[in-house]
Amino acid sequence: MDESGSPAPNDVERVVAETIADGLDDWVPLDWLITNAAQVVPEDSDRFTGFFASVLDCLLREELMVVGEIGNTGFEPWPPAAVEDTVDRVVRDCQAVGWRPRLGLYWLANTPEGDRRAR
Repeated sequence: MDESGSPAPNDVERVVAETIADGLDDWVPLDWLITNAAQVVPEDSDRFTGFFASVLDCLLREELMVVGEIGNTGFEPWPPAAVEDTVDRVVRDCQAVGWRPRLGLYWLANTPEGDRRAR
């Protein structure tokens, strides 16, 4: 955290690094990203939503991970969309379930760049 109580850029980078490391072996449930983010900014903090959104934005904007769902063929990535739209949708849906998706919402998968950075 910086002096103002806001997460520092390296806090975002730390959660990004932890999450793509998780993605080396398997798809990452959204729950894990929430847990990783909550280790830096508690879920009951008024800053949590913004921090979580910043982490997800970084993962998507830097093309380290993609968001998708588990379907008949395994991980099924969402069709390409603006990063802001994807982040807004994920945040809105997480809030709708009280930040407790219980493996029921979305999943993340590393891209080749995410795998490279995680190694």
